Amino acid sequence: MAVSEILEKYVAGLNSGNADQVAELYAEECDFVDGGARPFGFPDVVAHGKEEVRAAFKGVFETYKVEAKIVKLNPNSMEYDVELAGLHIPCIGAATCNEDGTIKEYIVRPR
Repeated sequence: MAVSEILEKYVAGLNSGNADQVAELYAEECDFVDGGARPFGFPDVVAHGKEEVRAAFKGVFETYKVEAKIVKLNPNSMEYDVELAGLHIPCIGAATCNEDGTIKEYIVRPR
């Protein structure tokens, strides 16, 4: 599966509000660093391993409704907009995937 397809599934998972759906895209051994909301004073969300990714998203989804929309899909990254906590957060995310199609590393920054 192409990385761009996995990123599309990631956005679908964000919109579903289901932490399990998001976590299933990640490898057991993975790194996730989301600094997309830095301009708004939010701390980075950092998780190591699938279970930490699941817990991080569970916490986000219990607190906020998340709406995400892809602006531009690239082979290994995407530009996307996230609506969260009444904020419009323009992000760019880059993924590295394993041969089995799971995310090994995903890094998000403001765009």
